[in-house]
Amino acid sequence: MQKLRTYIEKVDYIYFSLIVLLGLVSLISLYQVQLLQGEFFVFQQIVWYVIGLGGCFAVSYFIDLDILKRLSLFVYLFFLVLLVGILVAPANISKEINNAYGWYSIGGFSFQPAESMKIGLILYLAQVISKGTDDSSSLKGEMLLVGKMTLITLIPVAVVMQFPDFGNAMVYFAIYGAMLLVSHVRIKTILLIFSVPLTVVLSLAITYFIATDFFLDHILGTLPSYQASRFYGWLQPEKYAISGYQLNQSIMAIGSGNVSGYDHLPHVPYAYSDLVFAVIGGVFGFVGASIVLMLYFMLIYKIVMISQRYHDSFGTLIGAGIAGFLTFQIFQNVGMSIGLMPVTGLGLPLISYGGSALVITLASLGLILNMRVNRMTFMFGSK
Repeated sequence: MQKLRTYIEKVDYIYFSLIVLLGLVSLISLYQVQLLQGEFFVFQQIVWYVIGLGGCFAVSYFIDLDILKRLSLFVYLFFLVLLVGILVAPANISKEINNAYGWYSIGGFSFQPAESMKIGLILYLAQVISKGTDDSSSLKGEMLLVGKMTLITLIPVAVVMQFPDFGNAMVYFAIYGAMLLVSHVRIKTILLIFSVPLTVVLSLAITYFIATDFFLDHILGTLPSYQASRFYGWLQPEKYAISGYQLNQSIMAIGSGNVSGYDHLPHVPYAYSDLVFAVIGGVFGFVGASIVLMLYFMLIYKIVMISQRYHDSFGTLIGAGIAGFLTFQIFQNVGMSIGLMPVTGLGLPLISYGGSALVITLASLGLILNMRVNRMTFMFGSK
């Protein structure tokens, strides 16, 4: 009883309120989808939120981060086994959906292990970085740490690319990048590492603008047709009307919202999941979309502040990983809704309809709440 009383006293209610507010945005947005398109997801989303908030409380109340630190390798390996299991599971358990694998389907229950792998990756990277902090001051120690982090990240990336799941592969790299930034690796080494993907992306962009036909035929043409079609629809949605239909409808929906919103939106495929931001922008306009983005900014700010004040670098690194994957998914989802990024299967955190994605996200936010409740207080204040 004393532990519960202490928990109630130490909970960051602003942080928790932001989660609840984003949950309300989710339910309102999905209700609008029901009204506009006749697809029913609100009740299921309420169920997932109840389960997810229960998981958030359990993680923040029962989990000891010091023990979790020691078990991080086993957590990582457990989720990795679940991930690999998708490739070897029988067809009646691991079903192909939209030319891709990624879900265990048993009865009426579906689970996406790529989502849980985010937590496993964050925990193990945090343990490796915090353990290697003392040894990473030398060039040899620094290179060893970067090598370990890269290998730990590339293993799940290689697995999800077999599904294929390009969206979650990018999320794993975002986690890697965010946690690398707060490690003790020197900034010039970090810039050298980041220069490689930036050079590749810049080279591809230049090739597209200088030699468009060559890029479309000889670079995108090497991809499987269903993957290439997404890029065709993103780069030239007017020309590739079928591939770009989803993006065109999303842009029309957001554009129709103007400043304060509009209640007659065009049909947007997968508006309940991939493109829920199009519904927010269309129904609630620029004002509503801006408020949602502000709520996200405040949530990520709280994550960073709470984790930075935790007494162990392990907690700080976990906060960086969680903030990194949330920031990337928000940017990617909003970006693909307005044509800035290619369309992927990444939902808008805490708002898009989803079971395992929502539950895992809420559980990860429970880790931050755990740090706030269990932060040690020293003679001269909190650390």
